[in-house]
Amino acid sequence: MESVEWDMSSTTIVRKLNDDAEQNTFPPPHLDKVKQGELLRFHAHINVEQMPQGHHLKKATIFSNVPNGGTWELICDEGTAVGGRGSAPSPIMYFSAGLALCMMSHVEMLAQLSNIQLKQVRLEQKTEFSTTLNFGGIQPEKVFGQGDRVEIHLIIESDETEEKLVEFAHCCRQACMSLQTVAKATPVTTSLYLNDKPIPFT
Repeated sequence: MESVEWDMSSTTIVRKLNDDAEQNTFPPPHLDKVKQGELLRFHAHINVEQMPQGHHLKKATIFSNVPNGGTWELICDEGTAVGGRGSAPSPIMYFSAGLALCMMSHVEMLAQLSNIQLKQVRLEQKTEFSTTLNFGGIQPEKVFGQGDRVEIHLIIESDETEEKLVEFAHCCRQACMSLQTVAKATPVTTSLYLNDKPIPFT
């Protein structure tokens, strides 16, 4: 595999960190060894901090339980329409991009596993969201957000048979963890810590 180096600095929106990250409320990441046929469990750990410049500017530190996955830092902003600067992708942009990128990773991996020859693959996606937040003084308890629709167009060029490629696309959709996260009712728990004290929060 050809080595790739990126030019990263303190002003880069996404950069790799040399130091490992840690969390106070979760145990350190650990990948359990599995036997053939057992579930391989991936964990994504995220720390988010507000940046001193304010106005929706945030920094996320990202790491996982995957060996050599690295520790990454990315900057997030909001558009000027909602009080941000438009200096970096918004949370919804990162969320949507993660979904599409994960799907493409599975296309690449499954094509190699099944020896399917793909000349070219690209993906076009539209994710739709809605919120009652209208920035007109609405009370917090009346703000509700939701995802409305995800539409993915997988565009493949290949000499393989149509039947084989349709089956392959089904396998990719089934295998993509991010896609299945939004397609199914994934359990979510939210815990609250006030001044380092855990507070019952349901």
